[in-house]
Amino acid sequence: MSEFVINERSDLQRLLSAGEGPHHVYVLRQPDGVPCFGGIGTPFYVGKGQCSDRIFGHEREAHDPSLNGRKVNAIREIWRMEKSVQRTIDSFHTTEPWNREEELINEIGCLFDGTGPLTNSQRYARSNREDGVQLRKYASAQKAAGSVDAIPANFQLRHTRLMAGPNEPRSKKDVWRKVFATAQANPGMTGEQLVQRLSELDFSMHKSAYTEGGRVCASWLCGYIWGGYQYQSTGFLQDFVE
Repeated sequence: MSEFVINERSDLQRLLSAGEGPHHVYVLRQPDGVPCFGGIGTPFYVGKGQCSDRIFGHEREAHDPSLNGRKVNAIREIWRMEKSVQRTIDSFHTTEPWNREEELINEIGCLFDGTGPLTNSQRYARSNREDGVQLRKYASAQKAAGSVDAIPANFQLRHTRLMAGPNEPRSKKDVWRKVFATAQANPGMTGEQLVQRLSELDFSMHKSAYTEGGRVCASWLCGYIWGGYQYQSTGFLQDFVE
């Protein structure tokens, strides 16, 4: 498969206007001229986009000095050498290309587990659906729980009464905002009740969600609730206080 090179935003818009997509899988590459994995340049990040310039968004992140990580540091190193990130489109799709992104990440491999050069923070578990819900790495936990909506036995906040805060998510659109807003509107809910209320929401617009139709499994929601409660870096949930 021959990749499409994206030098400017107009290159992507031209392809989308020609009927390609609207979903696509993109690859960010080093400017080292090395032919590999269907393009020129060693890949360092694989992602998905939809009628947007997400392919350029990582470079915007690299301009933010408060952000760190393998991906933004790789971009900054390219800039330090006074070169440019090489942007390519691997493929276009009419529906969200979970499987192609997963396939490409697993084929190229990641730095974090020593399998390849990608700075991606995770390797996706294989596609696994039940009752129309994408489970992926949560398949075994949900099978043990009994259904896609059943709360896993290891969820420590099942009976803990929660409320929003002390911190508030900066983004108005991400998953954390939905968790925070739901807890804010329903102070005193237990973790179990919060999972149930969140499961009624549509997560189809959230790229971090394991969903292709809007619904997510209970394990995925439990992970977000625990993360929002346990870690100081988030702090979007806390114990309920009368």
